[in-house]
Amino acid sequence: MSETFIVLVGAVALATLAFGRALRSQVVRRVAGSLAFLAVAAAAQWVVRLTGAGGKWEEWADAVVLLALGYLAMRLALLLVFEWLLIRRFDLRVPRLASDLIALVLYLLLAAAILRAALGLEVGTLLNSAALLTVVVGFALQETLGTLLSGLALTWEQKLVAGSWIELDGIVGEVQELGWRSLVLRTTLGERVMFSNSQVARTRARILGEGDQAVAVPVRIGVAYEAAPHAVKEVLGRVAADLPLVLAHPAPKILVHEFAESAVVYECRLWTKEPWRAAEVTDGFLTRAHAALARAGVEIPLPQRNVRMVEAKPGTDRVAMGLEALEVCDLFAGLPESALKLLAGTARWQEFAPGEAVVREGDASRALFVIARGEAVVERGGKDIARVCKGQVFGEMAFLSGEPRTATVRADSALAVVEVDSQALGALLFHQSELAVELADRMAARQQEMAAHQARAGEALERKSLTSFLLERLQRLVVR
Repeated sequence: MSETFIVLVGAVALATLAFGRALRSQVVRRVAGSLAFLAVAAAAQWVVRLTGAGGKWEEWADAVVLLALGYLAMRLALLLVFEWLLIRRFDLRVPRLASDLIALVLYLLLAAAILRAALGLEVGTLLNSAALLTVVVGFALQETLGTLLSGLALTWEQKLVAGSWIELDGIVGEVQELGWRSLVLRTTLGERVMFSNSQVARTRARILGEGDQAVAVPVRIGVAYEAAPHAVKEVLGRVAADLPLVLAHPAPKILVHEFAESAVVYECRLWTKEPWRAAEVTDGFLTRAHAALARAGVEIPLPQRNVRMVEAKPGTDRVAMGLEALEVCDLFAGLPESALKLLAGTARWQEFAPGEAVVREGDASRALFVIARGEAVVERGGKDIARVCKGQVFGEMAFLSGEPRTATVRADSALAVVEVDSQALGALLFHQSELAVELADRMAARQQEMAAHQARAGEALERKSLTSFLLERLQRLVVR
């Protein structure tokens, strides 16, 4: 290469670098290192020729200039391919680690070709002679190599791509960059957090997506034990359904999570496509839940242990509520008030949550039930066959006959029943034995109505014989 060419190349490199800096050119900024390398190589070659060192010095100086030119040309070609052709024309973004690896391989091949052409060096021979040095360096840099290999594995899997949101070591952030040695996240607070690739490979990571998938945000809240779970679920369900960031499908799910020391803890699973805004979802839900539970009269207890002497609240007299239910029941309505009070005092008040079974098909029959509040569904063989509501009775025939239950009765909503067992009914008939005939006749009439309604020909007994059967069973209760 002539001195004029070398001086011209160096001058052009310096001028381009200077004007690019002044104009803040992005292209010049990306190739600034290549231009500086070329300018320094040209200056060194000019000094070697000016001093007349000659020989090997001049050959090596020429090789360095060729390496600088080749590096600049390769750098521009890679920018053209990765930054313009693939992204702008084909909308294909290659991960940075993959593009850097490709560039490194191409640089090494270019350097090997230039050294062989300019100096006649065989790169393979150099590598063989440096085998021992490579082993030593490998042991010294094993952590760095592990980080590099982890980065290559993460890039190959393409699970942690730029723009996706992940939770890593308890930190939620958007993947901004996956490089040779580290992964950079931008958190919801605007911070940039860096994890080494080896740490990422060892840590449990949650991939939250890019807003194309529904992810559940679990929020827990504790309420007082006095509040019925089904009532609390209704209140919290209405709160969750009204939140702006929460999806309608899948619907929010309210679950009883734990019976804690001072509260019943509920886990509210709120589905959203922006899980990185979990703090906002949690804030909105808890803020509204606090007000909604207060309106419903549900206490959120303090996280402390205390001893309280609680007086009975007005309206919780279960004997009075049981008496009210018996008075409107078809089977017991019209009986003397003293008889109803006696029955209500010996019967049991029971409450069931929605979906809970009161009696099950095949169970032993130990009581009959009067519905005081809510509705229930009668199931047989897994199919709904009837519904019973307030004021109606069920289970009386199986109770008196002693046969196993022929159907399952399940609460369809919050259900309250008066359970009349053999002890309660026996106490009533012991004091007022004349009621046995009346109850037997009413039960027989009810069974005849049910048989006629079901239109089962041949299954209904004669009313007189059925009354006699029921009267006999009722009288046995007194004997017991």
